[in-house]
Amino acid sequence: MRNTNLKLVIILLMAFFMSCKSDKSESSNKFSATEIYKPIKVVSEGMEFQMKDTLEAGWNTFKYQNKSNEVHFFLLEKLPEGIRIANYKNELIPPFKKATELLLQGKVDEGLKQFETIPTWFSKVKVSGGVGLISPNVVGESTFYLEPGIYAMECYVRMPNGMAHVYYGMLKEVIVIDRKSQLERPKSSVNLSVSSKEGIVLNDSITAGDHVFGVHFKDQTTYQTMLGHDVNLVRLDNFILTDTLNNWINAADLNAFRSPAPKGLTFLGGINDLQTGATGYFKASLTPGNYAFISEVPNAKEKGLFKTFKVID
Repeated sequence: MRNTNLKLVIILLMAFFMSCKSDKSESSNKFSATEIYKPIKVVSEGMEFQMKDTLEAGWNTFKYQNKSNEVHFFLLEKLPEGIRIANYKNELIPPFKKATELLLQGKVDEGLKQFETIPTWFSKVKVSGGVGLISPNVVGESTFYLEPGIYAMECYVRMPNGMAHVYYGMLKEVIVIDRKSQLERPKSSVNLSVSSKEGIVLNDSITAGDHVFGVHFKDQTTYQTMLGHDVNLVRLDNFILTDTLNNWINAADLNAFRSPAPKGLTFLGGINDLQTGATGYFKASLTPGNYAFISEVPNAKEKGLFKTFKVID
C-alpha cells in the first residue's frame, strides 16, 4: 500500500512538471511570435524620427505616427559601402542646403553651381522604401524588404520658408544587420503597379474598409528632383482639389511641397521609392469619400502618376 501511494505521488509530480514545462514552452513561443510581428514604431513630434537604430534584414513593417503639426514622410536610402550618416551630414547636406538658399534668392546660376560639389558617392545611393506622406495626427503603416547595410532616413518636405525638413533634424542613421527577420511578405487585398511608362495602374476595385495595398514597381527612374516615383494615398474633400494636389506635390517647384499642406487634403501614407522589380505594401482604412493615388514627381497628372477614385458606402 505504501509503495502504491509512493508511485501515485511520483506520477502526479511528473504530470505537474510536464504541465509546467509545456505551459512555459507555449508561453515562450507566443511571446516570440508577438515580438516577430510587432511593427517597428516610428514617431515624429517635431523635426525628428524616434525609432530604434538597428533592424534585421528582410521584410520589415514600419508604423509611423505623425504627432507633429507638419506633413511628413520618411525615405530610407541605402548608403554605399564605407559611407555613414556623418558623411551624409558633412558632405551632402551642405551643398544641397546652400543651393536651396541661393535658388530661393533667385540666384539660379550660383545655386546650380553648388550641385557640382555633391560627392561622387551620392550617385550610388539606392532608394529603398519608406512610409509615404502622412498628415498630422495620422498613422501610416508600410512593409518592404531591406538588404543588410547602412541607411539614411530622411524627410524633405519643406518648411514655409522653402527649406527642407532634413535641414532641421529629420535625418537618422539606420543599421540593417545581416540577420533575417521572420516577418513574411504580406498578402494584399488591392494591387497596383507604378512605372514611368504606364503611370499608376490599379488592378482591383476598392471598397470601404481595411485594405493592404500591394504596389509593384515595374521600373524606377530619376526626375528633376533627383529622386524617383512612389505612391501616396490622399483623401480629398472634393475632386476640385486635384490640381491643387498636383501642383503642391511637385517638389521641382521651390514654391511647392511646403507646409502646411493645402486644406482639404489628408495624406494617409503609402510606399516610398523602391528599386525596379520590387514590391512594397501599405495599410489604410477607407471610409466613403474621394481619394487619389499620386507620385511625388513633377507634373504627376501629365505622367499618369495621379489616379483618382471614389469609395462608396
